[in-house]
Amino acid sequence: MHAPDGFYSNSLCLIMDMACTGVLAYSVVKIWKRISSREVILASAVGAFSFALQLANFKVSRGSSCHFMGGIFASIILGPYLATLVMTFEHLIQVFLFQDGGIMALGPNLLTIVCISTFGGYYIYSLLKNFVIEPYGSYISAFLSAWLTLLITSLTVCTMLAICGIQGFFATLGPMVGPHVEVGIAEGMLTVLLLVGVRLWAPDLFSSQPRPQPISAQKIAYGLLGLALLISLAISPFASRSAEGLESLVLDRGHIHPHRITIPYRAPIPAYHLPGIRDQEIAKILGGTLGTVATFGVCMLALSLIKTRAES
Repeated sequence: MHAPDGFYSNSLCLIMDMACTGVLAYSVVKIWKRISSREVILASAVGAFSFALQLANFKVSRGSSCHFMGGIFASIILGPYLATLVMTFEHLIQVFLFQDGGIMALGPNLLTIVCISTFGGYYIYSLLKNFVIEPYGSYISAFLSAWLTLLITSLTVCTMLAICGIQGFFATLGPMVGPHVEVGIAEGMLTVLLLVGVRLWAPDLFSSQPRPQPISAQKIAYGLLGLALLISLAISPFASRSAEGLESLVLDRGHIHPHRITIPYRAPIPAYHLPGIRDQEIAKILGGTLGTVATFGVCMLALSLIKTRAES
């Protein structure tokens, strides 16, 4: 869902930019004076892990590819407000360091990549888990909320394209919804697997305590950061080379003419390939690893600054 500039109309982008700015400001207000040092570390590790997950595309039907999102997992572990901020910092790294998504299209992309999963998905999860006895309720609702948010996200893209007058809703429905219904199943299974691992590794993280305990938060943070580095080092080079769902609309399906797509900004590491390295696989490994570390660092810096300012 990393749409480039020119994919949506400028008016829609401007409206969504302002709306998402308001959501981010509200999220900062909600965590103001409530975030602890251990939550800063945990949230930064979740952000790095989510970044690494999105590095690996895998092939789905209709000749396109998709990637994991990680928003549901982040919101379950951190809550919707902190998860929204972390996922936003992650997306900013993707845009400005790797040119993965447009600058003007930040608002629409944040809506589809971040807000729908961290807010919508979290409240779907919270609602559904009340209908099944624990611990099965958490797992079943996590799977369903992950699947539903991918479906809602793809429908949202189709709706925004129709609002812009670029393509009719039903013209883009097949190429967008079909692949994301499939990847939603994989996203749900991964989310459940991660929650099982977290519960086994640090069970008191899910206790009735209002904040994660220091030992549990550190264990999960170090574990997720280690997994993130492992993914960026070992898995991302094997990612599918097929175009993503949005790219398929532009390149393969002909629904949007390529001349609409603009690139006003040249990122230092375009397409996650570190420049100056001839071997493309090594270049992608180094670029992805750098992005994972950068996401952790930016999240740590930004959240620590919020915490410090709130305490002063």
